[in-house]
Amino acid sequence: MEENVGSFAAKTAKAKGSKKRNELIFLIAILTVPTISWLVFWLYVNLSSFMLAFQTQTGEWSLFNFKMFWQSFTNPYGSTVGRAIINTVKYWAVSIGVNFPLSVFIAYFLFKKIRFYKFFRIMFFLPSIITGIILVSVYTMTISPNGILDMILKAFGGSVPEWGYLNDEATATNAILVYCAWTGFGSNVILIGSAMARVPDSVLEAAKLDGCKPLREILQIILPLIWPTLSTIILLSLTGLFSASGPILLFAPDGHAGTTTLSYWIFKQVYGSGEFGQAGGTQNYGLVSATGLVFTVIWVPVILFVRWLMEKVPAVEY
Repeated sequence: MEENVGSFAAKTAKAKGSKKRNELIFLIAILTVPTISWLVFWLYVNLSSFMLAFQTQTGEWSLFNFKMFWQSFTNPYGSTVGRAIINTVKYWAVSIGVNFPLSVFIAYFLFKKIRFYKFFRIMFFLPSIITGIILVSVYTMTISPNGILDMILKAFGGSVPEWGYLNDEATATNAILVYCAWTGFGSNVILIGSAMARVPDSVLEAAKLDGCKPLREILQIILPLIWPTLSTIILLSLTGLFSASGPILLFAPDGHAGTTTLSYWIFKQVYGSGEFGQAGGTQNYGLVSATGLVFTVIWVPVILFVRWLMEKVPAVEY
């Protein structure tokens, strides 16, 4: 009897050991591919980029790339980098300062199921469904000379300039910013609307019984309850500040009329015509790496500080 019990215990221990070994093999097999991918496409690329920032094109260690970036940024005869940074910040400001708050209010009114809310939902989501090239073509024709906007302005004694808004450095970027404001609602409305859908009906019904008005409801009830979603969107927007770029390649394939952004400037250094006119870009990967490193050093502390501030806002459990 004791032998049978001992044999059964040994078999049980062996089965458990075999199960754990199989689980370990499974986990290793599942994690191997993403680990290799991370090592090659993130760690290796970023380490290489970091090292290139301190190397010249001949491989010598130097701060030449940082000096070249500073000279490009402070060029008294017109800084391409400076203009690119300003335009990039403008696109980010429209995204976080215009599209984001409007997305909150649009999502709120759709959440409250106002009259014809299904129609408005489709209208606000259309820019995210229709391909960008079609929207850009429609928008370009609308604001061009003899377009719909020109007809409206002529009715009030004005007109669109004969060269158009997209061919003038004073108006080209602003015209594209208006397009970004028009088409930038879709994804945020979906995320914020989904967060609002989780708000308990009992909370809203109690507020309604207490005579809570819509403005107070959204500011004091809805926003605190969906704050985790809002804070995540804001942080993601901050992390993408220097990569913010409007659809300038659809409007101006060569970034003319002062519409260039930081992302497009980096693209031109590597693949484009280059800041100094060389075919195929400047091929100065060190300059591009130094530029990315400078903005990373500047902006990471800001993101961490904003994240710390947001974590000070107490999360509401429901």
